[in-house]
Amino acid sequence: MKKTLSLLLIVLVLAVVVFGTWQLFLGNFEAAFSSAPFLLLLYFVVRPQRG
Repeated sequence: MKKTLSLLLIVLVLAVVVFGTWQLFLGNFEAAFSSAPFLLLLYFVVRPQRG
């Protein structure tokens, strides 16, 4: 993975986590937990290929 792509991915993950945390503090549970599928999608894109 290229350095630029890795940095962009880290920023995206941090943005999603910060958004979810901020929404939890505000009491907006639907918005907080709606960001979880984005993290799961990023996991499947980034996980190492086996084989």
